[in-house]
Amino acid sequence: MPKASTDETGEKKRSGPKAPTVVRAQLARVIRLVFGVLAAILAVGAVLVVLRDSVNEQNNIVRFVLDVADAVAGPFSRDDGIFDFGGDNAAAKNALVNWGIAALVYLVIGRVLAGLVGPKGSR
Repeated sequence: MPKASTDETGEKKRSGPKAPTVVRAQLARVIRLVFGVLAAILAVGAVLVVLRDSVNEQNNIVRFVLDVADAVAGPFSRDDGIFDFGGDNAAAKNALVNWGIAALVYLVIGRVLAGLVGPKGSR
């Protein structure tokens, strides 16, 4: 039987099997957050590439987003990705398709990992 203790308000707190569940739930949230942020950076990066005529690429924030998106894209690179378009607006098409797919892959991987790590009741 788990031990019970009281806090300042006099309510009983239990320490026992709930603690690992809370840690696993928090870890699952962190995983979803990290993979969601990476997917968002890829999506914003693709939009920035499409709007390259209207965006100052020397801006530190723009440069950061594009550098991170390039770094995490993996096989879905905008320069040498799975899909390689030619012709007019090829860079924009490459970024939208390849980084868009990479963003979806990150969301799916984050969801799967969070489901594996999280407690069984929160899936």
